Amino acid sequence: MKQINQTARSVCLRALLQMERDEGYSNIVLDKALAASMLSSRDKSLASTIFYGVLERRLTLDYFLRHCLREPQKKPDRAALAALRCGAYQLLYLERVPDAAAVNETVAALKLIGKPQLAGFVNGVLRGLLRKKETLLLPEDNTPASLSLRYSVPEGLIRLWQKGYGEAVSLKLLESFSERPQAYIRVNTTRCTAAELQAHMERQGVNLICLSRPEGAAILENCGSPCELPEFHQGFFHVQDLSAQLVCRLLEPQPGETVCDCCAAPGGKSFTLAQGVGADGKVYAFDLHKGRVKLIEGGAKRLGLSMIETGVNDASQGFDVMPLVDKMLCDVPCSGFGVIRRKPEIRYRNLDEVKKLPALQYAILAQAAKRVKPGGVLVYSTCTLNPAENNRVAERFLKENDGFRPMKIDLGLEHCVDEPEHMLTMTPFSGGSDGFFAAAFQKER
Repeated sequence: MKQINQTARSVCLRALLQMERDEGYSNIVLDKALAASMLSSRDKSLASTIFYGVLERRLTLDYFLRHCLREPQKKPDRAALAALRCGAYQLLYLERVPDAAAVNETVAALKLIGKPQLAGFVNGVLRGLLRKKETLLLPEDNTPASLSLRYSVPEGLIRLWQKGYGEAVSLKLLESFSERPQAYIRVNTTRCTAAELQAHMERQGVNLICLSRPEGAAILENCGSPCELPEFHQGFFHVQDLSAQLVCRLLEPQPGETVCDCCAAPGGKSFTLAQGVGADGKVYAFDLHKGRVKLIEGGAKRLGLSMIETGVNDASQGFDVMPLVDKMLCDVPCSGFGVIRRKPEIRYRNLDEVKKLPALQYAILAQAAKRVKPGGVLVYSTCTLNPAENNRVAERFLKENDGFRPMKIDLGLEHCVDEPEHMLTMTPFSGGSDGFFAAAFQKER
């Protein structure tokens, strides 16, 4: 139901509090909040800017706010802290928002969400920040603690990257994750050519930049949400980052082949692979959860990809209802540290929980390998940057599974870390857009 008497900041504040309470995905939480609001397009844009800005800059904002609290060791009320972060982000990073509006409208938002008792406290702290903001400085050295404050990435994650990739690569990662990602799509070549889609987009006032690598990849500019375009609903394209498209390129799906995407939801890679195998081929797209399988089915229907067969399946336990396949993609559940630009809340994940993932990832890879035909290709991939989930899982697979040999990866990207030729760590600064990892294997005949 649509809610009235809302502002951009009150919608943003409610969404941030829901994120903290329910730990949902930022894009899903915000999209629902905006859909339930009666905000104008301009106010929706402002709410989105503040919402993502607070998530991206949380550690930095808290550092500045601590200098304005009478008792910095005492954590403020949850709603007050969220409001303080909203106000601080506007004061420190949004030059077009007047300082008075940043303070006054944030305080008003607190009242709109039913927290008027916190208004005086938040008003006082934000006015203190306004007085001090020109003199408060972030540390400039490159210790993990200082980098954490500058880039708002937890110190533990920075140390993990420094240990796994070295200090120089880690610094490049921090810098690249502070930049806005481009909007990549995949042209549905079963319905139109890239040139035809480009012409459609021009009529919408949207700029489509077609890429030569991989074929069918493109960048959208000046479009707002791609999923709101008529061409999206007509099935002319699906949203898919460049790195994910490059992973599909490793499999080189051919017309008539049988391919499996064993951890497929929400289905982007399955859709790309299906275009490769064509009407005479087959793509099995499985996921553990019924609701997520429904997402795949909905996308396949929109795109007209009838060669996709979906099913609920626990890949770590094997595949009872599927024949041997020519190509197998294991894009396993992971910590997601490679997609921080798109889901900024991921940077704050508990690293102790992440340690449980490699065992599950290996179990899925080992089971999937059993369903590959002799001579077939097996690709292991993640959207994270963590050697324990990436290189080490791939190394263990080769050691413990006879009958597979490493297959050289050549996607035209530089290897930014030291790794074998059958592995590739993709980063935003090395041409892969999001951070991804892939390892390729071929089953002996």
